[in-house]
Amino acid sequence: MAFVRSSVLSLALLAALSSGCKTRYAVGDKILVEWEQNVYPAVILETQGPTKFKVHYEGYDAIWDEVVPRERVRGLAEGTIVHPEPPQKVRAKALAAAQTNIYKIGDRVRVEWHGTMYPAVIVGIVGQERYRIHFEGYGDEWDDTVGLARIQPR
Repeated sequence: MAFVRSSVLSLALLAALSSGCKTRYAVGDKILVEWEQNVYPAVILETQGPTKFKVHYEGYDAIWDEVVPRERVRGLAEGTIVHPEPPQKVRAKALAAAQTNIYKIGDRVRVEWHGTMYPAVIVGIVGQERYRIHFEGYGDEWDDTVGLARIQPR
């Protein structure tokens, strides 16, 4: 009788592992996505069936949003995520934008966040008048991507 019970348990375990082991992702989930040979934090904007998701890469312009297959999703993003360097194609576009943008890397500015202005420094250029900023006195997890509407010179 003990053999029958363990066999039933083993079959149930195998069935559970083979059918429902994959994580289900939904709109709004923060995930890690393989992009240009690295892993980046992203948020799911929409699902296109169980195997495709439209994602927005955190800290990047919406022009980089894309539909990715499930195979590129590396799991849920949990805890503090260190952003890797931007992919080469993003750096190339940012370099072109840097030629005409108002602010340059290292410029000290004030940035609006929820109605209050905070001192910040430009740490990256991500597109035409789009900047990656670091709020002075705060951890890297508070870094943000902003446009001119939220920036003032200091």
